[in-house]
Amino acid sequence: MKDAFERRALLLHLGAVLDAMDKLLAYSGDRSVTVLELVSEHRALASLPLLPLAPAEMTVHGFTQRVSAAFAVWPAELLEAELNRQRLAAVVRDALFVADIDGWHAYVDTLKQDVHWFGDGLPPLPTEAAITSKAAHRAGQSRGKQAEAASSESDPGGFYPSWPWKP
Repeated sequence: MKDAFERRALLLHLGAVLDAMDKLLAYSGDRSVTVLELVSEHRALASLPLLPLAPAEMTVHGFTQRVSAAFAVWPAELLEAELNRQRLAAVVRDALFVADIDGWHAYVDTLKQDVHWFGDGLPPLPTEAAITSKAAHRAGQSRGKQAEAASSESDPGGFYPSWPWKP
């Protein structure tokens, strides 16, 4: 039963992140403005998830691209019968915090209040540039799509064959 509450907490967090992205885009008229400049100008943005953790030089455009890449897999992952806990955390870390270990730890600390295992058991961050991690992230997405296609072909149980939070 605890799994259902953790999934719910992660879904609520995903919704809050999407809302933060929407508000950030609404406040930014200039694509070159940084996230932290907007947060300092508009106090309402300071309480939204991830925004205060953005690196100083990250533009709104770059931030929204990275957030989109980081959280794109969450809906599908959260609907799987068995949660891939490491993947949920790794995609966020590798897309948003590859060069900011302190920001990653601050982010994990906020999520651990609701989901105690978030961020546990991940391999150390690679020392290469973010491009390498982005390539690995995309490779992980294509493997996920292949596995999804294979499972849908082998399971004729309907459109939504299993819901992990039902008894």
